Amino acid sequence: MLGYMTKDQAKQHGFTHHASYYGIPCWMKDPECEGPMVATKWAPLELAMSLFHYIEGFVSAIIWPDAEPAFMFKVLREIE
Repeated sequence: MLGYMTKDQAKQHGFTHHASYYGIPCWMKDPECEGPMVATKWAPLELAMSLFHYIEGFVSAIIWPDAEPAFMFKVLREIE
């Protein structure tokens, strides 16, 4: 599929885990580090992910104004 990052390509870029961001399938690098690297598995979903970042940031700022900024990624499993 055009724009899809395969498991082997993800490993070459340093990604270590499958992840999800509000249902958007992602690759994630080392979820235990200070600022993990994340990319969508299919390139066009980067637009949806960016939109969700803005929505989540806006809603979080209203509900929890004193909280440190964070994103709600779900880490699924390591890449085999």
